Amino acid sequence: MLFLISYKFTDPNEQENGAKMLTEWYDKGGPQNRPKGYDVKSWVFLPQRGKGYSVVNSNSLEIIWKQWRPWKNLMEITIEPCADLDETVALYR
Repeated sequence: MLFLISYKFTDPNEQENGAKMLTEWYDKGGPQNRPKGYDVKSWVFLPQRGKGYSVVNSNSLEIIWKQWRPWKNLMEITIEPCADLDETVALYR
């Protein structure tokens, strides 16, 4: 099932902490360490605004939260089902 994940840092300090966490995540293998069953189809992050969007294919919200749990205290995260990748991506162009 496809999900749209919207995320936004609410505070500049949290955005800086998130950037450090992201760097550490990449240094430790990043995308290769995503949970099994978590397949990113599209993503965009707007650092100057502290927000971004991802479209992922996953069988469960539990798998999605395995990926996003470390960041949940730093940002607002919204996860919602989406039916079509092209239509969803077109909304954010």
